[in-house]
Amino acid sequence: MMNLEGNIQMKTLRTLLFTSFAVAISVAAAQAQQSPDVTGAWKLSVGGNVVCPLTLTADGTATFASECAAADRVARWHTCADKVELKTASGETVGILRHQGEGYTGKRFSDGKALLLSR
Repeated sequence: MMNLEGNIQMKTLRTLLFTSFAVAISVAAAQAQQSPDVTGAWKLSVGGNVVCPLTLTADGTATFASECAAADRVARWHTCADKVELKTASGETVGILRHQGEGYTGKRFSDGKALLLSR
């Protein structure tokens, strides 16, 4: 828009730039939120039947209290926002679990069986 003197007014452009900047900062802040602490003792339920005691350690390893064939070689874990990703020792993803209530739920990629991580 031009004023009476022929100068271009930048109010609309400034408002657009300010709004875009504010949205970008909000998105960055939301993505930078800390993941919840999930280290410690858990129970991994596979398919609603098999329950395996599991310990998630701060260094990203997952260890079972006893042999658990149904766990599909879970050896590592990783968090991202409100999700827990279970992996094999070679880094293959076993399943991604989403936070729900007091635990995490998801499906195993290899066969679609339900996974439940609870305390």
